[in-house]
Amino acid sequence: MMTGLAIWLTVILVVVLVWALFRQGGYKREPLDRPPGPGWVKTDERFVDPNSGETLQVWFHPARGERAYVRARD
Repeated sequence: MMTGLAIWLTVILVVVLVWALFRQGGYKREPLDRPPGPGWVKTDERFVDPNSGETLQVWFHPARGERAYVRARD
């Protein structure tokens, strides 16, 4: 009985720690000046960076599941 409780508490603690480590502030990469390169796909997603006020275009790499943020030129 105590072993089951200890496992659940450990799982909850790990989830909270992972959440705390990765929640600190949205995207962390610096915006790029040009598209990242081959294999990247431009998405329809755009947003205004709250820190710089720049409009950023989101690019996606389907094979790796990565996202990149490129300064919008228009």
